[in-house]
Amino acid sequence: MSYDIITIGDVMRDIFVFPDIDDMEKPVSDEEIESEEHFEKFLVFGLGDKIEVSDVSFSIGGTAANVAAGLSKSGFKTGLISAVGGDNIGSELVLDLRSKKVGVENLKNYKLRKSSFSVIVSYKGERTIFVYHAFTPEDFILPKEINASWVYLGPMAKGFERVYNQVTNQVIKNNLRVAINPGSIQINAGLEYFGGLKELMEVIFLNREEAQLLSGLPGTPQVKDIAKAINLRGPKTVVITDGKEGAYAYSEEKFLKVGIYPGHRLDATGAGDAFASGFLSAKMKELSLQECLKWGVVNSASVVGKIGAQEGLLSSNTIKRKVKEYHWPQESLRFS
Repeated sequence: MSYDIITIGDVMRDIFVFPDIDDMEKPVSDEEIESEEHFEKFLVFGLGDKIEVSDVSFSIGGTAANVAAGLSKSGFKTGLISAVGGDNIGSELVLDLRSKKVGVENLKNYKLRKSSFSVIVSYKGERTIFVYHAFTPEDFILPKEINASWVYLGPMAKGFERVYNQVTNQVIKNNLRVAINPGSIQINAGLEYFGGLKELMEVIFLNREEAQLLSGLPGTPQVKDIAKAINLRGPKTVVITDGKEGAYAYSEEKFLKVGIYPGHRLDATGAGDAFASGFLSAKMKELSLQECLKWGVVNSASVVGKIGAQEGLLSSNTIKRKVKEYHWPQESLRFS
């Protein structure tokens, strides 16, 4: 079967829990919880406590699945290369994907294994995620021929190099276009571990912290310098999301910024995936780089207004209408 795009990576059950507590507590220092990170706030539970939950919600998740669902919602013929277990969760995930018109013939079912899942503690629009990855990149079975115009690679566990090498060969052979959202394993490994794929990437999606780490630049460099450093090492278009600051893109020596689209923030899960599917929808329609950024932030704003990573995904027509109707503040649009 031929597709517009095939995504590769995780699909999992997301279980959202909403703790029924009044406020977060800020310890005196990070050392009190043995953390090397410097968070603004902490959500602190006592060991052995029984925490009341005000609500619970179940949905489908996983970056590759989220982006596949988003692009299918935008009208593209989309397939997913991933793996599920032989449990009830696996069956439900397959049914969910089919209902969203995502092709699942390359979704491997390991009948004697459990499916991947995550428990997401959601509190005041932010979340902490406990994730169980049941499968490694070795479990993703790529077809001999990826019959698609685009391939999207989501975050992967150790051993990702095998998948990257297989995709590289098919990109060269079949002239595929590639978009990547690397995870912490890939970012910590560095671009050199991307192999030949780093020279073939059409788009790479990163948040600001990930981008600086991947760039190797010390101190507190400007976003443009971070994007340019990554671009010089291979990726044609470097896209960096920066929370409430909006999103940036660097390509062909052009640097653009688009601010956030207004909306109510209920749950941040899937915001980056929604941005990627919105951006790629516009990219695959051959719209301008600035339009791609606008499509990304509009789709992301809709998803964070819902519970779950896929509930708020928008169709192409809806994104296009919202982009056109919104009076983008001039200070939120930058070009250099």
